[in-house]
Amino acid sequence: MLRMALALVLMVTLTSVGFAQEEGTPAIDRSATGGAQTLDDILARQAGQKLDDSFRSDAIGDPDNAAGIAAQLGTLGGVSDAETWRALRYGSANVKVSAGGDVATVMVQDGGMRWHEFRDTTLRTYGGWLLVGTLAALLVFYLLKGRIKIDEGRAGRTVTRFKAIERFGHWLMAGSFILLGITGVLVLFGRVVLVPLFGKEANAFLLVWSKWIHNNVSWAFILGLVMVFVMWVVHNIPNRTDLHWLRRGGGILFAGDHPPAKKFNAG
Repeated sequence: MLRMALALVLMVTLTSVGFAQEEGTPAIDRSATGGAQTLDDILARQAGQKLDDSFRSDAIGDPDNAAGIAAQLGTLGGVSDAETWRALRYGSANVKVSAGGDVATVMVQDGGMRWHEFRDTTLRTYGGWLLVGTLAALLVFYLLKGRIKIDEGRAGRTVTRFKAIERFGHWLMAGSFILLGITGVLVLFGRVVLVPLFGKEANAFLLVWSKWIHNNVSWAFILGLVMVFVMWVVHNIPNRTDLHWLRRGGGILFAGDHPPAKKFNAG
């Protein structure tokens, strides 16, 4: 009864948080800067808010509005240095090259900036809630079902189901996956979670080692994945037994239910 009450409280709390709506980004007054970037723009961008960047991308000058050659500043043309660099930044500059095609006309490659923005906003927000939601679902399931024990207890005998090479490949992949998961979470959420709690120095120390571990353990995960795929792919081809297993929830939803499965079940 206590487990069910705790599960209900947890589900209500998550539901109320999940349905909370984010406030829209207020319009920013740029009249004081003549339409240029303001401090509010910078702070909003650092806070991960979505901004209309057209006030920058469209401000690339106009050669047709240049002053006459005899007028003051007439030799400067209709595009300033800042507007020229802005046009290069947003890929709207009229760049001509003698070789290399259209690819060679790209002077500033900002593809990484798009990924950086996606990582710091969408991925961090929805990925964080997905992670919290998954852990909460596991906790709710545990509170409702508790530990799932063996019906008849242990028989006292062991059966070798996997060879040594299979166990090696499995734990190589599983162990590296755990390290990649932990270090990946630290890198993704370190600035917003660890810095307020432990400070910038502690976060920097963790991130340096997390990056080193993440980059060097990735090969182990790839090797383990290839080993497991080669050894077990033939046993993981879907069949009718899997459909029957799924319909009965894998036997963990109802007591005493043991749906048949082959070497690997559909879970």
